[in-house]
Amino acid sequence: MVVSALRLGFVLGLAALLAGCVQNHHRLTENLVRAADKPPVILVLPVDAELSELSFGGAPTIRQDWTVAARENMNQALHASFADKNANIAFHNGDVDDDDLAKILRLHAAVGRSILIHQYEGPSKLPTKQGKFEWTLGPSIGRLADKTSADYVLFVHVRDSYSGPGRVAAQVIAAAVFGVAIQGGAQIGFASLVDLKSGDFVWYNRLVRGAGDLRTAEPAKETVAALLTGLPQ
Repeated sequence: MVVSALRLGFVLGLAALLAGCVQNHHRLTENLVRAADKPPVILVLPVDAELSELSFGGAPTIRQDWTVAARENMNQALHASFADKNANIAFHNGDVDDDDLAKILRLHAAVGRSILIHQYEGPSKLPTKQGKFEWTLGPSIGRLADKTSADYVLFVHVRDSYSGPGRVAAQVIAAAVFGVAIQGGAQIGFASLVDLKSGDFVWYNRLVRGAGDLRTAEPAKETVAALLTGLPQ
């Protein structure tokens, strides 16, 4: 779940919380309304997921096989989650070319991580964000509306990590010999709904925990459900 040094440091800083589940969402609107005769269209982009294996010392190495499996499981769960909902959903089907999609996902990842670090209580919270939620991807994101006729875009971003054999051995030794616990993997994710007209975030939900396994279908389904909690309709 943790690949970059920044994310690893963030997770270690939340080590006391990872035994449970940290989840908070910010919602700026209860109902999505564009026009009385035209329900808004939500474009759902492919899941931005990446899975890593932790070494003996805790260094993460990206596992492509796990990542591919996680993306497939989570995308299937996303499709299933909207099957019985009264929402006008459009799933990405190649309307946006791969290079442009990659740039958009990187932009969202960067801003989403900033929200994760600076919006919530903690030493990195920005005083300017006290009591308000004002974040944006900027007007350039509107090109998605031009290509898809969508009104909003839904992003799902997850980084997941799992202890490799060496890390498991280190955890066992540390517990048996020194009586201390060594942090294992962590699941960190966020889902966002962005207004394509302005580029502003209208909803954001974070998920930080030391449990979950995206490599198999049912746990991935549960993670998607948790990430979509509070999504306005």
